[in-house]
Amino acid sequence: MMNLSLPETNAELALLWRKQLGVRGKDTLRAKLRRAPGTLPRALRREVRFLIDMEKLWDNPKLRRQIDFGRVEKAQSELRRFLDTIDPRDRLIGRIIGIIAPLMLNILLIFAAIVTWLVMTGRV
Repeated sequence: MMNLSLPETNAELALLWRKQLGVRGKDTLRAKLRRAPGTLPRALRREVRFLIDMEKLWDNPKLRRQIDFGRVEKAQSELRRFLDTIDPRDRLIGRIIGIIAPLMLNILLIFAAIVTWLVMTGRV
């Protein structure tokens, strides 16, 4: 069996999800998945849904026996491995570059148009 309870481990994963990807909301996997499903690959979204379903079973002592702890451990380790590989600083830099690049392209095109106009009218 696991050292921590399933809801506690899932809450830790939700906190890691918030820290690495900046997804706000309650610190539960259900809230994170509902708020930002596109931040995870499809296979991991399926694993997160599985963890959410198993957390529902955890609340009932009789249904708790149906939990496949091997698959739960695998799903948690895959999600943790994915979230650990994300670099929040790199994502921030990428977002900034994504904003600045089109602006710089527009400035360059305007500058080229002005220089072309100056050459065509004989001012340069």
